[in-house]
Amino acid sequence: MGSRYILTIICPKCGYEDEDVYYAPTCGIMSWRCPECNKYINLEKYTGITYEMASNRGMIEEMVNYEC
Repeated sequence: MGSRYILTIICPKCGYEDEDVYYAPTCGIMSWRCPECNKYINLEKYTGITYEMASNRGMIEEMVNYEC
């Protein structure tokens, strides 16, 4: 599990603007399709936020392995 993002995307092909695009790379939601022209956008490339950047696996492992 990791971070999730709500984005505003402007389609580079037709200019359509969507203000409610969900991006959750650790859940496999990595792309968006423009409802007007059907162009697919790779959200990792669009945002620059990689799977590794969004993942909080390391933090969770630290919490599980923490000894009191």
